[in-house]
Amino acid sequence: MGVVGELWEEMAISGKTVVVLLAVLSVYSYAVMIDRGLALRWARRRSSEFAGEVEGRLHQLGVDEVIEMADRPERRKFCSLASVVSVALKEFRMLVDEGQPPSVVMEGVDEASTRAVDVASSNLRMRLTGLASIAAISPFLGLFGTVTGLITAFRNIAATGTGGIATVSGGIPEALVTTVVGLFVAMPALWAYNYFTNKVDVYSLELDNRASRILGHLVRRELLRTSKEEG
Repeated sequence: MGVVGELWEEMAISGKTVVVLLAVLSVYSYAVMIDRGLALRWARRRSSEFAGEVEGRLHQLGVDEVIEMADRPERRKFCSLASVVSVALKEFRMLVDEGQPPSVVMEGVDEASTRAVDVASSNLRMRLTGLASIAAISPFLGLFGTVTGLITAFRNIAATGTGGIATVSGGIPEALVTTVVGLFVAMPALWAYNYFTNKVDVYSLELDNRASRILGHLVRRELLRTSKEEG
């Protein structure tokens, strides 16, 4: 039996429970890291593909054609940019059909785009709060194990009336191990939370800029065409 096995055997039930809980939290945090990493990667790739396809033909495409492109099932599910463009252009169509003035139409499109970007950002932030919670809770779980380990050591001293190494050894490993495990769980979770939060913020800004370029061109051109027809 190795050192780890010996430490495990020496730990009380309370210490083992804490370590198991921390292990579960660690597995969950790494699962979230992988999931969010893949989600961001797919979102960036799909949005880049959609932007390239639309911007390359922006002068030839009409509003309805872009909506049709954005509403393809494979795009709406994985492409944040397609969702934003679709929502904003549908708002544009609704306001134009209502006969709203251009200023109201532009404002409505801008608000719809902002809401859609916020929704996309919120979707990418899913479960990130779990990482923050794990980063906050894990050290305290480790501290709880430390306290129970010290209690075990003091009980051994009280039971034997001596304070030798052999007496306290049953509680000290528990106190040290749970503290270390708690920190090892918390640190990656905290790093991942900050990393992915920053990545989502940057992506949201890119998404807003790309959507603004596409929508600005389409909406201005359509409003100009409509005004000429009415004139």
